[in-house]
Amino acid sequence: MLNSGNTPLLYPVRIVCPQGVTTSISFPDQFLGRCINLKITNNDGTNAASYDYNLNGVFANLPSSTFATVDNAVINYLTVIAGAAGTVLIEAQVLPAARTEQPIEVQV
Repeated sequence: MLNSGNTPLLYPVRIVCPQGVTTSISFPDQFLGRCINLKITNNDGTNAASYDYNLNGVFANLPSSTFATVDNAVINYLTVIAGAAGTVLIEAQVLPAARTEQPIEVQV
């Protein structure tokens, strides 16, 4: 079981999603790891934002000027739809992907 309390080598990631835009994040592809803790902050003072994680197709509503957290989970994909008047800030703790193969050293 993955437990963020005793998992070493986490690194923080911050992403700003522009206003009025849908942002898709793939943690394995973009950050070479999996997100295990996530905070989503809606900086729009007027409009709600919405988010979906792990491509489940069910978007959660995030009212204006609020935040939501997802803790002790394995998140590979995140989709955020920001409101028209403000950004959404994503703060994540990423666990680096395990290397199963040794890198090949090439001498030039």
